[in-house]
Amino acid sequence: MVEKQNKTQSKKEKKEVILEPKEVVRRVTESLKQYDDATFLETFGVFMGKAQIVELALKSVLVNSHKYEEEKIEKHTLGRTIKELEKCDVRPDFIILLSGLLEHRNLMAHEFLAVNAMGKKLAGDAFEILNTKQLKYALFKVEEVIQVYDFLIENDYLYKGSPEPEEN
Repeated sequence: MVEKQNKTQSKKEKKEVILEPKEVVRRVTESLKQYDDATFLETFGVFMGKAQIVELALKSVLVNSHKYEEEKIEKHTLGRTIKELEKCDVRPDFIILLSGLLEHRNLMAHEFLAVNAMGKKLAGDAFEILNTKQLKYALFKVEEVIQVYDFLIENDYLYKGSPEPEEN
């Protein structure tokens, strides 16, 4: 379980916290409950919107913490943004998580709807049921990135030099 830090503690005395995998799953599942009754296209829209929000948040890290010029990186793809963050010594485990999201985002953005339309034409509505599982998994992955990002930012753990959190 994640413990809140005492805001009055100094940096040296700050209690290290850890985000357990079970806690990540709990947070993601809780956050995504609101979309349980969403249609296929609504779920797709939520995924793409959340992926875009992640991309913008990552670019803001580059601009605000590393003095990148906003005008120069506004057209960067998610993949290029991740590569720039890697150069800035962002934690490698978070880079791996972002790379997984990149694969899902690229599939969803470039192929998913076309494949779904073709599959429905050939196999009927049953094909969309199969694709819904893939879409919900991608939505889980983007929400996972959001939850982990929020934790890393809140606890100042985004970079390689961040203290390794201790288990309680």
